[in-house]
Amino acid sequence: MARYIRDVQINKPNDFVEYMVNDFLTKHGFKLVEFKGQTVYRAGGGMIEIPKFMVWSYQNGVFHIEAWTRNVWLPGVYGRENAMTGFLAAVPKGIYKQDIEQFLGLLFQALPSDGQGNNTVSGGQPGQDPAQTGDSIPQGGAPQTVYVQGVDTSRYATMGLVMGIVGIVTSCLWAGIIFSVMGIIYGIKGQTSSKKGAATAGLVCGIVGAVLFGVLVLLSIIGVFSI
Repeated sequence: MARYIRDVQINKPNDFVEYMVNDFLTKHGFKLVEFKGQTVYRAGGGMIEIPKFMVWSYQNGVFHIEAWTRNVWLPGVYGRENAMTGFLAAVPKGIYKQDIEQFLGLLFQALPSDGQGNNTVSGGQPGQDPAQTGDSIPQGGAPQTVYVQGVDTSRYATMGLVMGIVGIVTSCLWAGIIFSVMGIIYGIKGQTSSKKGAATAGLVCGIVGAVLFGVLVLLSIIGVFSI
């Protein structure tokens, strides 16, 4: 088994942990599915985005997470589990590992007290930007709005824009399709960030780069252009 497995002692309220997990899952496009007799979270079908899997639990203050990727042969047909290193197609698998490690770091953020030494979180809307993630936390009997730092996917927006532009510039080369696909992937993932405009631009550039590459390949086949 090539799973990335972590157990971290965080001693935080259940509602806080559930909120943070839902925020992570929403922003990274995970869905709850049945896979090989196990209920897991999955994102990516494997044709454009690497297929990623995750399970988690929280008991007695210990957060447990298992994450892995799989080879994909056909849509919905997966091979063996992969280590969280190296590449699958054009996408580095280590990015998924970095996402999880950054998420685990957020679980250690300090929470306001309710005045009796207890940290209690309720409300909130998973999928919001960190600066907009307000949760109602009762303090001394009077509900107050505090800010909980959520998952930030803005780096994907920037990466998508850069990769999309490079994809257009290099569309006359075989590397162009790789950069274009990565621009599309990261552009999609950055849609939930505060840099949605940059993510959308990266997505569009990635699509344009892929189309240009396809046109040039077609022209090369009929002998008009050599790629």
